[in-house]
Parts: sequence; structure tokens; C-alpha cells
Amino acid sequence: TPLMLRIMLRVGRQGLLRVPRRTIFYEFRTDRVRPASLTSYFEEHDQTAQVRKDLFPGWRALWKTEIGGSTSDVHHLYAWDDYNQRDNARYQAGDHPLFFLGGIHRDPGHGTMPLPSLRQKLESSTSVAMIEATTCLQACGVEGAANFVPRKVADVERIAWELRRYQLKLGYDTVPAFLELYQKGLADKLAADDSGASQLATLLYSDSGSLNVVFEVWRHESIQRAQDSRKASRKATKWRDAINKIAELSISFDTQFMRALRFSPWR
Repeated sequence: TPLMLRIMLRVGRQGLLRVPRRTIFYEFRTDRVRPASLTSYFEEHDQTAQVRKDLFPGWRALWKTEIGGSTSDVHHLYAWDDYNQRDNARYQAGDHPLFFLGGIHRDPGHGTMPLPSLRQKLESSTSVAMIEATTCLQACGVEGAANFVPRKVADVERIAWELRRYQLKLGYDTVPAFLELYQKGLADKLAADDSGASQLATLLYSDSGSLNVVFEVWRHESIQRAQDSRKASRKATKWRDAINKIAELSISFDTQFMRALRFSPWR
């Protein structure tokens, strides 16, 4: 099949799929920004973008919801080797003057203070730890977030990211059952999608917060081109069968399109 040919070509060029860096977990943060503060929120992120990349080398993306959810939501994705690395990076960020208003400093007796100049612009902020289903992805020829390389697109401004969220039923076996079904259907979906419009960046499942939550993160040439990809994927009978069975494991499902901010590592 075309998918298997792509996998064979990649193996032929590189010997094996590239080995990802030692990422233990991903952190998915969502800031709900006060609508009146969106512009200044983005300006502060723009000003501190390079510092963030230096302090948080696993920073992957910064997206704003475009359609399908609150348009005041901004999502961050970070990769961490372990929780000590995260704690150290957050502590160092607390020492950096660019993250603070004048006269506000870290209190050594109470750890790292929040970033007040940004926090004052928020209605709420949530953070969850997630694990990537790397084995499932690589079995289908998808390398995962550590080695994800966005394809070049002529019209960068139209690029859309899609966050697909499954809330599964509780139970120790539910996520493994989901991943088994997903893997069986994904290869068929990728092979059937001849639109060339979309890339699967990662597949994550929750390790804190609401459990048995699964995220798919896709990158599309545009929201309209995402519809072309969906239409092409309907030819994948194994994918449709897998999704029907996944529906039986699920409590809810939602999807939203997002735009990457111009200083986001992933665009």
C-alpha cells in the first residue's frame, strides 16, 4: 500500500524510525484569557518567546481556539523528561525579570510565584500531564511529537490545527482497548487519505486531571482542506469500524480548530 511504501522508504533512508528524545510526559496547559486582555496577553508572549524557548526547550506549541470552543482559550504544549526538569524550569522562569512586573520578585521562602503580569489577564488556567502513545503511532508510520516536522505550506496564515478530545469510560483497560482499536484503524485512514492536506502530530492520553482522556492533534493546510481530508478518510472501512467500536468506549467526543501563534515553535 502507499502507506507501507512510505514506511519502507523511511526505513531505507534512515535504517529505522528516528528514536525520539527521552520524553516522559507532555504537559497540556489551557489559559482562558479575559477577552479584553487578549491583545496584551499575546504581546507579552511575543516579547518573551525566545526566553521561553531557552527556559523550556520542550516547548512545542502555542495555539488559540478558532472554532469549536471558547475563542478566548489559548493552549500550550510542553515536553518534559521528568518532573524534576519541569520543576527546575519553572523555578528558573520565576527568576527571570521579563516574566514580572516591576518590583515583583520571587520569594525564596515560598518557591516560584506565578507570573503576575500574565495571570492577571486570565479567567482560569488548567494543566494536565499526558503520555504519548508513541508505540501505536510508530506502528502506523507516524513518528510522534518528538520528531514531528510540519510540512511546508504556501499559505501559512491558513494553517489550522485540530484538537480531537475523547472522554472515555473509567476503567484500567479502557485506554489500552482504545489504543488497540485506534492502531488497527489509523493505518487504513492514513492510506485512504490521498488529499495530502493533513498530518497527525501526536496522540496523547491523560496521566493527571480527568483520567481516560485522549487527545489527537492534527495539522491541516487549512480548515477547508481538513474537510477534504475527512472526506477522503471515509473510504477507510477499517477506520470507520474502529471509530464505531471506540464510540462504545466513549462518554463524549469534541473537536476544535486552532491557529498557532506566530511565535509558536510548531506553526
